[in-house]
Amino acid sequence: MMDLLSIKGTTSSAHGVLFAVVAVVCYVLYRAALPHPIHGIPHNTKSVRRVLGDMPEMLRWKNELGNAFGYFPWLTQETTSPIVQVFLRPLGRPWVIVVDPRESHDIMTRRYAEFDRSNFFGETMKAMGPKFHAHFPTGREWTVHRRLIGDTMSAGFLHIVAGRQMWKVMQIVVDLWQEKARLAGDSSFNAAEDIKRAALDIIWSATFGSETGTIKAQYDLLGAVEQLDIPADTGAAVEFPVSADPQACTSIITVMNSIRIPLNSLFPQFHHWFALKFYPRLVAAGRHRDEMIISALKAAEQKFSTQKLEDVVESTAGLTSAADLVIAKEIKMAQKEGRAPLVDSQVIRDELFGFVLGGYETTSTNVCWGMKFLIKHQDVQDKLRAELRYGFQRASQAGESPTIEDITSTSIPYLDAVIAEVMRCSIGAVAAIRVATVDTQILGYAIPKGTDIFLMNNGPGKLMEPIEVQESRRSNSSQEAKDRTGAWDPSDIASFRPERWLAKDEGDSDKFDPLAGPAHPFGAGPRGCFGRKWALLEMRIIFVLTFWNFELLPTPETLSSWRIGEQNQAEQTYLRLRCLKNTYRR
Repeated sequence: MMDLLSIKGTTSSAHGVLFAVVAVVCYVLYRAALPHPIHGIPHNTKSVRRVLGDMPEMLRWKNELGNAFGYFPWLTQETTSPIVQVFLRPLGRPWVIVVDPRESHDIMTRRYAEFDRSNFFGETMKAMGPKFHAHFPTGREWTVHRRLIGDTMSAGFLHIVAGRQMWKVMQIVVDLWQEKARLAGDSSFNAAEDIKRAALDIIWSATFGSETGTIKAQYDLLGAVEQLDIPADTGAAVEFPVSADPQACTSIITVMNSIRIPLNSLFPQFHHWFALKFYPRLVAAGRHRDEMIISALKAAEQKFSTQKLEDVVESTAGLTSAADLVIAKEIKMAQKEGRAPLVDSQVIRDELFGFVLGGYETTSTNVCWGMKFLIKHQDVQDKLRAELRYGFQRASQAGESPTIEDITSTSIPYLDAVIAEVMRCSIGAVAAIRVATVDTQILGYAIPKGTDIFLMNNGPGKLMEPIEVQESRRSNSSQEAKDRTGAWDPSDIASFRPERWLAKDEGDSDKFDPLAGPAHPFGAGPRGCFGRKWALLEMRIIFVLTFWNFELLPTPETLSSWRIGEQNQAEQTYLRLRCLKNTYRR
C-alpha cells in the first residue's frame, strides 16, 4: 500500500514538473514571439504586447475604412513623428515607416549604397516571373537585365511603336463607351471592368503586338443591341449584357489575380509557387499565357531572322511591339557574338511579362481614381478639355480625335498637371520599399541591416500637413539638397488641385513643373520604376481620348462612394457620359 502511494506521489510530482516545464517553454516562446522594437523609434505601445503586433489595427482600418495602409500615416500623426515602426510579421523584423518626403527622396536618390530594393515585392510577385529584374538586388545581373529591355523606354520606340498600339486599343474603348452612352442615355454604368480590361489590352498589345480581344468582344456584342430597359430609379446603374472574355484575357487575368495568394499567406513565396505549379486552374492559365508569349517571340524571330548585322535600318523599322524590339536586339547580338539567338529564354519571357506585372493594376487604379476626381471637379474637367481643344488644333479643325503623333508631339502643361495630381492623390503605389543593406541611420535613429523601410506616398508632407523635422536630424546629403524640390502649401495639401504643378515661364505662359512639390508615384533613384515613361504615355493617351470624346457628368450619390477597396482600388467607378462633337472654335 505504501509503495502504491509512493508511486502515485512520484507520478504527481512528475506531472507537476512536466507542467511547469511546459509552462516555462510556452512562456519563453510567447515572449520570443512578441515584437522586438528597434530602440528609440516610436510605435504603438499596445502592439508590442501582442503576438500579432499591429495586425489587429490594420484589419480594423481595412474593415472600417477600406484602406489598411491608412494606418501608417495615422500612426505617425498620433506619435507626431515622421518615422515609426510597425509589427506585422510574428517572429519577423519590424517595418520602419518614413513619411518625411525629403528624407524619403534622399534615401532613394542619394543613399542607394545603404538602401537597396526590398525583397517585399519579390515575395509577392517572384513566382509569376522569377527572372524579372525588379526582384533582383542591385548588381551585375540586374544591370544586364535592364540593358536587355532598356530601349523599350526610348522616346522613339514609345512614340512610334508602343504608343500606336496603346492608341489603337484606347480608340476601341472610345467606341465601346459611345455604344454604352447610346444605350444608357442619362443613366450611369459601372466602368471599372472596362478600365481594367483596357489597361490589360493596352499593355499586352504594346508588349507582344496582339490584343486579348476583350474590349472588342464587348463592343461587338453591344453594337447589336438596339435598346435596354433603363431603371426608373435615377440612383441605379444600367446593366449591360456582358460578352465572355476571350481565353487570352482570362488566362492573363487568372495568373495576375493569383497575387492575392501571397498577399494573404504566412509563407508568401512558397505558397504562390505551389499554387502556380499545382492548382489546376492556375496551371492551365499559366500554360496558355506561356504559349501566347512564346508564339509572339517566335513570330518576332521569323520577322527579323533575315536581318544582317551590317544592315543599316531605322531603329524602329518593322517593329510593332516590345517583343519585336527585344528579339531584334537579341538576333543582332547573337550574330555579333557568333552564337544562336536565345529568343524564348526564361529571361526574355519574364522581362516582357514584367511589363504586365508592373503596369496592369497600378495603371487601372490610377485611371479609375482619375475619372472620379474629374467627375467631382467639373471645373478641372472643363479646363482640361478646353486646353486639349486649343492644343490639338489640327484635330479640332478636322473634327476627329488627336492621333498618337498629335499626343506625343504636343506640349499641354495642364494635361501634365492633371495627370501628376491624379497620381499624387490616387496613390496607386502606396509606398516605395527599400531594405537597409548596412547598419545605418534615418532621422537620427539607428536602423539595423536587413530592416525593410516603407517610404510612404500617402502621409504627411504629401497628402497631409507635414510633421516638423529638426534639420540636424537629417542626413548630410538631405541637408545639402534642402532647396532642390518644392513643398506643398499645408492649407490645401489634401485638395485635388492640378494648378499646384504649374509655374510661369519667361513669356508668362504656364509650364509644368515636375519638382513643384514632393510626389513619388514611381519611386525615385536607380531603383525607381523602370516603366515610368511607359505608364505616363499610357495615362496621357487614356486621358486625352476620354475627355476629348466625352463629358463625364456627375453620378448619383449612391454610385459615387470614395471608399477604398482592395489594393487601393476605388470601390465604385461609375460613369455617366455625354458624347461630344470634336470641333473647336476659339
